[in-house]
Amino acid sequence: MRESLGDDQLIALVRRAQSGDTGAVGAVIRGLRTRIFRYALARIGRREEAEDVTQETCLALTSALPGFDPDTGRFTSFVFGIASNKVLMAQRSRGRRPEVPVAELPDERAAEPGPAELAERGDTLRRLLAHLDELPDKHRDVLLMRVVAGLSADEVGEALGVTAANVRVIQHRALSSLRSRLGAVGDAFTADTAEGGE
Repeated sequence: MRESLGDDQLIALVRRAQSGDTGAVGAVIRGLRTRIFRYALARIGRREEAEDVTQETCLALTSALPGFDPDTGRFTSFVFGIASNKVLMAQRSRGRRPEVPVAELPDERAAEPGPAELAERGDTLRRLLAHLDELPDKHRDVLLMRVVAGLSADEVGEALGVTAANVRVIQHRALSSLRSRLGAVGDAFTADTAEGGE
């Protein structure tokens, strides 16, 4: 689910920004900020820290932008590589693994669910997040970048330094692990997330 700029639009803005167009720098940041924040929030679990990481990522991106070569890789991979490093730095400074408060995760549905559905969804999400936190770091990163940030397998691969095929394998293994841990609830979740396998 991408509500941000397309790759061609983004590269055009990046080239303008590299030429000194400050308006283009702002447009690049605005186009990616929400996706960066969602990724950081899912990894860190605290809104304030996720906002800080998002801000640090945007500042680092502004500094690194002149050195990005559009011919060597996707810009979103470049950005989420920076975001991933900023998240790790924040977690290290905190000295423990992230806890994700359920109430702070954004809900993507347009229709308002009823109380029973909200309670069931909250319980399912708590179980899912508990199991997600037990996955190896690379598995969790792949799922969060693919599902929460909406990156393609190629983009995630570039961000993490692995091939797109490896991303798909890691995603499959992570989803299989979640499915086995969650039972029937996991079947519904993993069927939805596996369909996004570019």
